[in-house]
Amino acid sequence: MSASIYTDKLILPNELMLKNDLSESYKFFDKITRYLDVKYGGLSQIWKFYNQKSGWILKLLTKDKNVLFVIPCEGYFKVAFTFGEKATNLILNSDFSDFIKKELSNTKKFAEGRTIQIEINKDFDCDEVLKLIDIKLK
Repeated sequence: MSASIYTDKLILPNELMLKNDLSESYKFFDKITRYLDVKYGGLSQIWKFYNQKSGWILKLLTKDKNVLFVIPCEGYFKVAFTFGEKATNLILNSDFSDFIKKELSNTKKFAEGRTIQIEINKDFDCDEVLKLIDIKLK
């Protein structure tokens, strides 16, 4: 997983840090979390320090189901999804962008599925993520 801007293990990131560091892109983070909470309920946000290289990553869960990971970067963020075979096939045979399909096709398949990362810094990216959430939670 890509590196977060939060690399100090002793400093647990918080909402204020995220809002400040994501800058204009925070609105996309807010849109994603509100969507998850309103449509699926039971939203939990859990910060986890994976290692010095990855830093702090934010897990978003609904009703204890892992949905995606948020990787904070300076002025934007990335999301990471893992999709099983059924979801992968749905995505590849849908109207998702060529970028999403190519990333998913080219990523290595593991037992838990295929993991892709998407940089979020414009409306189109955010809208694609909302559609991916729906597939993930079907």
